[in-house]
Amino acid sequence: MTGSNAPDKTERQARVFLAREGEERIRAVLEDFGKQVADPDEKEWTQLLIPYMKIDSVSSPDAPHPSVTFRFTVQPEHCNRLRNLHGGCTATLFDFCTSVPLALVARPGYWSRLGVSRTLNTTYLRPAPQGTEVIVECDIVQIGRRLCTLRGIMRRASDGTILATCEHGKVNTDLDVGAKA
Repeated sequence: MTGSNAPDKTERQARVFLAREGEERIRAVLEDFGKQVADPDEKEWTQLLIPYMKIDSVSSPDAPHPSVTFRFTVQPEHCNRLRNLHGGCTATLFDFCTSVPLALVARPGYWSRLGVSRTLNTTYLRPAPQGTEVIVECDIVQIGRRLCTLRGIMRRASDGTILATCEHGKVNTDLDVGAKA
């Protein structure tokens, strides 16, 4: 809680998606971040991404590696001077997309804030030119009470060619978990 006893933004976001199940949880996360895009007072790194993202598929939270797959179309504002998806934009897309599967397994005190990045290792294999539709496959590789490892694979939608990969390590920031000094 903040000094005014009002819930902070991450607590509010958690309440919104925890009230739902499965794919509806994922939709709630995207809708909430989408609302932030519409609010000029909210500044989020995802503002230029959310409008061009669509949920492609969502696995069961009980799957061995819960996953969410997105479709994303590269826009001019996502590109470098060569009109390819910028490396920083690729990393930001992976950062957001790979975090979303955590919503499938979250509960109060267990990844309900979706954590913060500890590491984000991105490997760029091929360019994604402006206008390209990509598929971003994201899954939970390992999850514990405090740390998790997530994986992302970006493919060209037209032929499945892998364009980039990532491994994303996160730390749980839920207030109930606590931290060592």
